[in-house]
Amino acid sequence: MSDSRHTKIDPRKLTLDPAMQARDIELIKDKRLRAAQEIKQEAQDKEILEDLRNGLSIRHSITVFVVNDIYYVVDGFHRTGACLKYLEETPDVDLKIPAYIIDNRTYQEAFATAQEANQSHGVGVTKDEIMQSKFRTLIVSGEFDLSVSDTEKKVGCSHGQAAHIARGLKACGDALAHYKDLELTNLEKFTEQLKEGLSNKYSLIDSAWDSKGFPKIRRLSDAITGNEFMPDDEENRERELIESNAKDVARLIERYDPDIFREGLRKAVRGLELGISVSSRKKWLEQAGAVRGSDTDYDVNEPREVEF
Repeated sequence: MSDSRHTKIDPRKLTLDPAMQARDIELIKDKRLRAAQEIKQEAQDKEILEDLRNGLSIRHSITVFVVNDIYYVVDGFHRTGACLKYLEETPDVDLKIPAYIIDNRTYQEAFATAQEANQSHGVGVTKDEIMQSKFRTLIVSGEFDLSVSDTEKKVGCSHGQAAHIARGLKACGDALAHYKDLELTNLEKFTEQLKEGLSNKYSLIDSAWDSKGFPKIRRLSDAITGNEFMPDDEENRERELIESNAKDVARLIERYDPDIFREGLRKAVRGLELGISVSSRKKWLEQAGAVRGSDTDYDVNEPREVEF
């Protein structure tokens, strides 16, 4: 490539974007395997750091994509991370890391390359992690209209898995309708929009999302077809539902303003015998110093509920 070069670079100039890591321990269902993978990764990181402490340098080049003057590491997360930790310990040392740098890339290109690189040589990256990584790449790349057969070939999976992925991609495309023709520059805003768009249409509890903010393939597919996932045991099921409900309520409060929300809640719980009592709007505003909303109580002709 004419816009690429081999060089050595100060690790402090590099950006490690956690979202670009294919590794996602939470996707490993077997607790023992999950713990084993964490131990392996920790051991590898310690080994790299110990080599640096003993005066050894990084031998293999990392790969860096330059996006709007930001140097994203797309291959070499752990080598870079070890260098940064070593520099924290010895800030005055002149440490450079060999790098293959490619200029004038987009965030989508950096993200896709990072996912692919980390799938191939990550420490024990499992099949579920690889499938989810490929799903994230397709979402970020905007490939929302793949057929099941095209998905099967592109992802390299079974027909059944391809059906789940293709169904999820279409739903994500609908949720991100106004993002389709925009260049992605902020993954946090992107995933927030994705989550909001999907949550407004489908029932997705907290465990339906991976650690990067993307929906898990099967959880999204089941939600689309009406097959809601719930934990097998009653205790976890109840906890999931309560936590999900609390976050839904928090989103409503943020969206409608506390004053409007509580007035809607007052009407919604009336007569349901839930043991929930909401004082009248006028009383609450008086107690709050009337700092928000108006003093109009929209149910002036209705009996006031008493707050205990």
